[in-house]
Amino acid sequence: MKEKIAAYLKLDTSKNAFWLFLDKIIRLGIGMIVGILVARYLGPELFGRWNYVIACIALVSAFATLGLDQIIVKYLLDKKLDEFTLLGTAFYLRLFGSFISTLIIAFYFYFFKNENKLLFIALLTVSNLWFQSTDVIDLKNQSILRSKKTVIVKNIVFILTSIIRVLLVYYKASLMIFVIVASLEYVLAALGMVLYYGASKVFNWKFDLSYCKILLLEAWPLILSGIIIMMYMRLDQVMIGNILGEESTGLYSVSTRFTELWYFIPSVFVTSFFPRLVEKFKMDKNEYLKLSLKLFKLLFFISLSISLFFLFSAEIIIETLYGKGYVMAIPSLQISIWTGIFVFWGVAAGNMLVIENLNKHNLIKSVQGLVLNIILNFILIPRYGINGAAIATLISQFYASYLYYILFKKTRHIFLLQTKSILFV
Repeated sequence: MKEKIAAYLKLDTSKNAFWLFLDKIIRLGIGMIVGILVARYLGPELFGRWNYVIACIALVSAFATLGLDQIIVKYLLDKKLDEFTLLGTAFYLRLFGSFISTLIIAFYFYFFKNENKLLFIALLTVSNLWFQSTDVIDLKNQSILRSKKTVIVKNIVFILTSIIRVLLVYYKASLMIFVIVASLEYVLAALGMVLYYGASKVFNWKFDLSYCKILLLEAWPLILSGIIIMMYMRLDQVMIGNILGEESTGLYSVSTRFTELWYFIPSVFVTSFFPRLVEKFKMDKNEYLKLSLKLFKLLFFISLSISLFFLFSAEIIIETLYGKGYVMAIPSLQISIWTGIFVFWGVAAGNMLVIENLNKHNLIKSVQGLVLNIILNFILIPRYGINGAAIATLISQFYASYLYYILFKKTRHIFLLQTKSILFV
């Protein structure tokens, strides 16, 4: 009987992984094509204007998600708490977090930007966080390995709105219309999720203060970590917008789009290696280190291959896909693409810290890397423009995901494994 249950679980896990992978492929493929068409049509200035707003909202989005996802899934699996109360509490907490995010964005754009049109774009875009509160339904699907439901609903909406975006390019619509359609995607996705899950079940959701305390007590480190990660990912775009202008933000966002396109790869491999690494760590430390080295070698080989490809083909790719208006993004792409090596290493190293109960270093290195990134941006952006921002990100990632580990005795073996992995043959 146990063998049958295990077999079913293994089958469900494989099916769930397939649907999640399919979701990535659809969004990367269609999203890239439609994104290029929109970027070419809007041009660096309008495209940069929109991306500046998106980057600002990304900085506060951690307040909306509250780092609750993994915690909710864990409690749904435990079945120790009432499902409807758990989902309801999470839903209302995310609504409250979205309200806080909206207040911050409204305050910033009203008092520091003083432009009604930009404020309206910001408020319309930040409203997406409110509709994403229904993603707690997806957490239920994850807990029972039924992500298929979420993938189907969201991708139907995504494909529909992507078609609308292409039509908007053809009929030469304004930036505001594109922003409205982007928000429409979140509205329809939320509606579809509720209908698929069952509207009657949603009405059974309720908020409980004791549940709220339990969730927030566990979530606060993840909230802090989420803020740091988002600042790492988007602060450079905000600083470019404030220092150089919105056109430069558009150019830089194109270069980072190609760099960040591959960041899902290390997560896939690390997730696959994780159970074996945990097992090896408990049984044989030497075997654990050998397996970790194999993972680092694999990730280094993949990231190096990507970096070399874009180093020599960046000019052709940018000019062919985006046009002459984005040629200034080429050097930035050739610099930022090397950040991927340290991001790939960093994902694997971060999991080693979890396995070895060295979680505090994940937070420390992230904070130090962020501070270094901010300082370097202030120094390099005025001098070298968007290339300075790319250099700042590369240096800070080099420190946080590689050099940091040599500073402490307990983490030095990670630095040595990463260094050895350069000889990946």
